[in-house]
Amino acid sequence: MNIHRRYKAPETPPHRFVVGQQVRMRSGGGAMMKPSAIFQILATLPPLGRSFQYRIRDAEEKYERITTEDNLEALDIWSSGDRNSFKRPADA
Repeated sequence: MNIHRRYKAPETPPHRFVVGQQVRMRSGGGAMMKPSAIFQILATLPPLGRSFQYRIRDAEEKYERITTEDNLEALDIWSSGDRNSFKRPADA
């Protein structure tokens, strides 16, 4: 009898955000933080309780932060003003 065949390790869900992705902190992320601050995911970290952790950094800050996934939201490309990435290049 092979016990390894019966036991299947539970799969952990993947991180919601990937390294290099731009995100915002949800409201209440810090008293001294600008609400328009945009952070970049630097690394994915193991979970803290039930929420994955991330190492993030704002380009205007000199330090990095560690936060949990539930404190982050994906940067909405439409609110960032970067609509040029959806335009077709001019035909030559």
